[in-house]
Amino acid sequence: MTRNLRSRAAAALLVACAGAAAIGTLPSASAQAAAGTPGGVSHGPTVTSRPAVQYWTSARMRSARSLDAIALPARARALTSVPTAKRGVPARVAPHIVRGKASPAGGAGPGFGSSAAPWWGSVTSPPATTSGRIFFTGNDGLGYSCSGSTVNSGGKNLVWTAGHCVHPGGSGTWFRNWVFVPRYNNGNAPYGTWSARQLWSWTLWTQNGDRAYDIGVAVMNPDVWGRRIVNVVGGQGIEWNYPLSQYVYQFGYPARAPFNGGSLQYCSGTTYNDWGNQGINCTMTEGASGGPWLDEFNGTFGYLDSVNSWVFWDANGFRYKWNGPYFGNDARDLYNTTANL
Repeated sequence: MTRNLRSRAAAALLVACAGAAAIGTLPSASAQAAAGTPGGVSHGPTVTSRPAVQYWTSARMRSARSLDAIALPARARALTSVPTAKRGVPARVAPHIVRGKASPAGGAGPGFGSSAAPWWGSVTSPPATTSGRIFFTGNDGLGYSCSGSTVNSGGKNLVWTAGHCVHPGGSGTWFRNWVFVPRYNNGNAPYGTWSARQLWSWTLWTQNGDRAYDIGVAVMNPDVWGRRIVNVVGGQGIEWNYPLSQYVYQFGYPARAPFNGGSLQYCSGTTYNDWGNQGINCTMTEGASGGPWLDEFNGTFGYLDSVNSWVFWDANGFRYKWNGPYFGNDARDLYNTTANL
């Protein structure tokens, strides 16, 4: 079952593809960001130069390890309480469609279900170009990887991922040498390697390690030609305050066996209420963290409804589901704070 992008509810909630701006303004979130107080958003150092691009050679990309289950805080692993994410009015921002990267007439094609498989569609249009692999050095100085997706905004420069892909959570400092490689393919970067100017997350993640706030955003530097990443590869839409149950397509670069992080994988299925977060059955392994969950996906574009946050195993050690933070008012606030940077 595939639901195409549609105009229902629509005009009042969609923002024009050509230059989407945040829905609503939230000066209180900006004030909280400056203060870095629990319950607000905060960011790491501003990096306007591009040494990280030179740092991440093809060999270093191939040798990067999956961060998941290595650097996550114990308090996040042990979380059993129901998250307290704020909810409000459903709203969304439209995708940004780059010329030549429009939706195929045939729609999304077959849904694969909970067994992860290589993305079957075009490699020169979204979601292949909007999805990518993330590389960074952790607080221990070693190289790690996650997944992420470009998202449309006024600044045309956002990559959304998991909070633990920008900061270890609960303690430690912001990760360094942070880059995003759209359409990563076995050490190759066909759309370039893009460095982050700022990394953002909720202080409830960075200071408390609260998994309900495991959301990260990178504001990307322009490339050497001055282009902004969303204007080059496209940008997915985003939504918040939608029901916990949605039919989504889930993407990522799983790096643990039987996968090696070299190619984009996907699952599809209906999400469900998982202790107030969203759950989805999928066999992708670690390394897929931060990958997008796209609602109303039409084979090219959809609306970011959550990101891969946490992988779970059954009694036999089989990875059978992922958990993603619910995108409520908190996701809205984080988007609005970063949308025009």
